Amino acid sequence: MLLVLLGILVVGAYAVYSVVTEPPERVQRALYPLDYRETIQSAAQTYSVEPTLVAAVIYVESRYDPEAVSSQNAQGLMQITPDTADFIQNNSGITGDFTEPQTNIWMGTWQLSYLEGRYFGDERAMLAAYNSGQGNVDAWLSDPGFDLESDIPFTETHNYVNDVLDIQDTYRELYGEDLNRDS
Repeated sequence: MLLVLLGILVVGAYAVYSVVTEPPERVQRALYPLDYRETIQSAAQTYSVEPTLVAAVIYVESRYDPEAVSSQNAQGLMQITPDTADFIQNNSGITGDFTEPQTNIWMGTWQLSYLEGRYFGDERAMLAAYNSGQGNVDAWLSDPGFDLESDIPFTETHNYVNDVLDIQDTYRELYGEDLNRDS
């Protein structure tokens, strides 16, 4: 009887350990949602941005809250400021209310693509500029010894870049095949 009870305890402990250390995929998907999947796919394909990157930026910027507004008046899923929205509208042909979720995703994805081109595909530079502005990143990169992995002087931007890249890995694991498949 004692061996049976001990066996039940061991199996139970292993089950709890498994759930705590590696949550089931459905729990992971609840923690890392993928709302607006079709819009993310379409915008990412149109602007040649990896859809998991768009999904990760949305997650870090707003946790998929379309009503999110920052202290800097950045708004929507991808936290676009009115000035950035004007820049995007003047240069991309995207029109509409930048706070509306689908338009916000299209604009944010265009901006990521623009920054990717501006910084020659360097994801860290692109993400740092998305977060803290092109002027800051240009100034940092003008120093020949500057390293984007370790030298970003703004803690928020340093953490932002690392968070987006880490969460992009999570989105690749959870949704990569689905996101990269044509709608």
